[in-house]
Amino acid sequence: MAGAGADADDTRRKTGSVSHIGNKHKRQDMYQQYRKDKAKSKLKRRLKLAKAERSSKEGKSLRRERLASNKQQTIENTRDFNPTILNLPNTHEVPEWMKSQEAPPTSVDAQDEEDEEDKGEDEEEEDEDEEEDEDEDEEEAQNHSEAPEQVEEEESIEEEVQDPQLAKYDMDNDPTAPPAILITTSLPSNSTSPHLTSANARSHPAEAVREFIKELLNVFPGAEYRARAKAKGAGLGKICSWARARRFDAVLVVGEANKKPCSVTLVALPLGPTALFRLTSVELGKEIYGHARPTPHTPELILNNFTTALGHRVGKLLQRLFPLVPDLEGRQVVTAHNQRDFVFFRRHRYEFRSADKAALQEIGPRFTLKLMSLSSGLPKGAGAWNGRFVDELEEVPAADDPHAGDSAEYSTNDGIEFKWKPKMSVSRRNFYL
Repeated sequence: MAGAGADADDTRRKTGSVSHIGNKHKRQDMYQQYRKDKAKSKLKRRLKLAKAERSSKEGKSLRRERLASNKQQTIENTRDFNPTILNLPNTHEVPEWMKSQEAPPTSVDAQDEEDEEDKGEDEEEEDEDEEEDEDEDEEEAQNHSEAPEQVEEEESIEEEVQDPQLAKYDMDNDPTAPPAILITTSLPSNSTSPHLTSANARSHPAEAVREFIKELLNVFPGAEYRARAKAKGAGLGKICSWARARRFDAVLVVGEANKKPCSVTLVALPLGPTALFRLTSVELGKEIYGHARPTPHTPELILNNFTTALGHRVGKLLQRLFPLVPDLEGRQVVTAHNQRDFVFFRRHRYEFRSADKAALQEIGPRFTLKLMSLSSGLPKGAGAWNGRFVDELEEVPAADDPHAGDSAEYSTNDGIEFKWKPKMSVSRRNFYL
């Protein structure tokens, strides 16, 4: 019996298991004693290691080994495999499955040996390459003399093929010009304003939405707000078609729910894509303690941690909202930081308090975006684009315009590239941006 009791005590000391004790109060006392013994042994081990790192000659090496072995596992460095990653993350640790794919660096000595071996081979191949180059030059000269017209036709075809997405920049040729952005609101339903029967009367946004739009007009230099009531009940596709014909580069629609902004729909013109973001954690500039005052200068843009193919597409969509060349005199910077598929939007100003140190003062607003869907092309109802622009006072080209269907490559495409579903959040280590 004594041997069985000793074995039970050893089991309790090693694993903390007290299930073999029948008395409840005795089990509680034994388990509490196990917790105390475990804490004491852990503290004793840590003090012994700290003393060895301080006093021994190999203290620094022991500390480096301990820190290298005590790498904390986070959701970022243990993310699931994603074959669409284009580059390594620039803000978080590299996942384990990506470390295994990295090629080991070659030593300098090995590279020198390879270079010496290649020199002998290169000297032997130089004579052969010279003879081949002479033959190729003669053939090229004959080809140019025989068909100069074909070469001119090919060059003219390459010049004609342009990206209509950059049509405005090609025409204006001013990289400092801010992109023209049309900001409007969503059309509320009867459930939010049941006493109003007119759609135009229901299109007036709530006060919180109007304040948020004022902040967006400060953030984007080329933004312009148009009330949804002016659309006279037209859908988002018709609005995008109207904006596309008037040289707007993007349409930004702020959705409203419970008299607060809840979503952002971003449409890149003239060809798309269309992205729907969920909007949360909105804080205006005046609500931020110690905020700075905004200035009309063009801010810099920092896109952080967009690593996958979908992330690069979303990053380019956000990049098109700002001019190509920022105004550095304003010292303003806008950051879109992606972490776990949540895009945190912040705006700061640099403060050079001395010649060696710089600080950041937040201007605002701050909010968080979550990508819900991304579709190529424009919303339904926009129609095909003929590649032409109209003046501000002209009407939108009619549907029976004979030039409307000239360019088939400018037609919209409603294919869905990404759509968030609740089952995607089952694994917390699966990221898409």
